[in-house]
Amino acid sequence: MNVKAFLVMAALSATCMVACKKDDDDMKNDDVVAKTGLSIAGSQEVPAKTSSASGTLDVSYNKVSKMLTFTVNYKDLTGAATGAHIHGVAARGSNAGVKYDFHHLFPTTVSGTFTNTVAVDGTSLKEDSLLSGYYYVNIHTATNPGGEIRGQIEFK
Repeated sequence: MNVKAFLVMAALSATCMVACKKDDDDMKNDDVVAKTGLSIAGSQEVPAKTSSASGTLDVSYNKVSKMLTFTVNYKDLTGAATGAHIHGVAARGSNAGVKYDFHHLFPTTVSGTFTNTVAVDGTSLKEDSLLSGYYYVNIHTATNPGGEIRGQIEFK
């Protein structure tokens, strides 16, 4: 093979490697979806609650590992948290049963931060429902045993 042909093949090979690498990186970026600062409030409970409590929810879902990571920031509950869960399958304005109970790990305080990870196993938590926004987090108190504040898990 002459030198010119070799250089052309080397250049084409390098170009392909860069293009292929970019595609791999783009795919990896699509493997994780996240949303920060989702609102948690009494107005999202069904029926709505009047409470000065509020908070935010940060969520990240890895489609490859099937793991949902979430951070709940909350403040000014009417009393210590008596329950904390992920509920589903329910759109905004609807209630549903508990799918993941994390109260035994949750701080029993009126304000705080909590981070946890849960498997989206296809049974309790389903990927298509998660990505469509059909799960929510809520925190219960003695004053509001059905839930004082709630926030929908959404990625859009």
